[in-house]
This record gives sequence, structure tokens and C-alpha cells, in this order.
Amino acid sequence: MMNRFYHPSPLKLKQKINLSVTATHHASHVLRLKVEDKIILFHNDSFDYSAIICKINKKNVEVYVSTKNKNDTHPSINFRLLQSLCSNEKMDWIIQKSVELGVTSIVPIYSDRSIIKLKGVRIEKKLLHWQQIIISACEQSGRSSLPEICCPQTLDKYLSSSNKEIKKSLKLILSPKQNNTLKSIARSSPESIDIMIGPEGGFTEQEIKHAIKEKFIPISLGPRVLRTETAPLAILSLLQYKYGDFA
Repeated sequence: MMNRFYHPSPLKLKQKINLSVTATHHASHVLRLKVEDKIILFHNDSFDYSAIICKINKKNVEVYVSTKNKNDTHPSINFRLLQSLCSNEKMDWIIQKSVELGVTSIVPIYSDRSIIKLKGVRIEKKLLHWQQIIISACEQSGRSSLPEICCPQTLDKYLSSSNKEIKKSLKLILSPKQNNTLKSIARSSPESIDIMIGPEGGFTEQEIKHAIKEKFIPISLGPRVLRTETAPLAILSLLQYKYGDFA
């Protein structure tokens, strides 16, 4: 399997280009690729581009873009993950694994019991960091379309501004105290699914009531309480199996 690299600029066939600084470091220092090695490039346009290395050194990698092929890994359903902000390591893990599982957008949210609060420059730095995690996860998993990572916002703000008129949209909020399960939800294949995950301490009763008012369905994933970093991976896997492209 050929190594895959994200390219920040649009790609055209029959041209020579230089890889980005990040891709150059990975290709030359980590993978130790050589001239005439073949790689795959992608630029968030649903295509994979085959390329061959023309020149390579520690500071620059020049490749020739030869062909392109449609990438068929884009999820069949739009999954929006509304994840309460948690510790750095946990949030990084959630973003990486949810991209591998097919999430199409991620909205970090501040809930009442969120421990992490980001402001000003920290938000900008964190968004850049998360974007790089998304790129790396797409390189690894074979995706060519980058999921969107949104600026963190409060739960109340998101619920107040969310589109209530999306047709065939399924909105779920995880709550271990609920009797509803995925099995009990009678729903044909939705066009999009919103998945809301609480922080380490869980959502407050008021937050759950607000979400229900905005058409979210509270569900439980079983008798055991899952950690905030485990819950999104479990629910995404189940939803991909029930509605998406998992076999």
C-alpha cells in the first residue's frame, strides 16, 4: 500500500510540485523514501492523485503528479459529532478515531461540567493542532475529504442556532440514565446524524431537557457507563453498522 500525503494546494495532473514542509519531513526523515518511489496525494476534493518522487532531500521533496482516481471512502451519511471538551490527550484521541470511523464534522462544545475552557490565541492554536490530527487520520485511513473541525462553542449557543428543519436528520444525545436505545428508535436511513457526547461528569438534567426540546433523542448504550472518550467511538461504530457503510 502506497504512502499517502495531504497537499494544502489544489492538485493538477502532469505537473511537478513540492510537498509541504510537514509531508517533506515525514517522507524524507520518517519513511526515508527515495527517488522513483510512488506515493498518493490528496487535497480534500474526493480524489486520490498518484505521484512519483523526482527529487528528495532533507528540505524538499519534488514529485510528478501522474493520474487521479475517485476516492470512495467518503461516508454514506453525514455524521456530526458534538463533543464536550475534555483533556488534551482525550480530545486528540476522540478526533483521530472518529475521523477513522467516518465522522464528517466535529463541533467541540462547552457544557456545564466541562473542565477545559479555551480562550483567544489558545483556540486558534488548538484548532490548528486538531486540523493536523484530522489530516494525519485521513492519511492513515484512506480518506481524501477532510472532516470539518468547528470553533468551540457553548452547548446553549449550538442548540439555539442549530437547523431544526433538516429533513431526515437524526439527533441523538447520550445519557446513561435513559431507557431509549438504538434498537428502540424506529427510523429509516437518515441523511445526517448529530451525536452529542457529554463531558467526564455527564450532562446536567437541564442540558438534556434543552436538547430534547431541540428534537434530540436521549439514548443509552447499555448498562455500563462509558468514558467520554469511549462513547463517541462506540456510538459511531453502531451507527455506521445500522445506517452507514460498515458491513
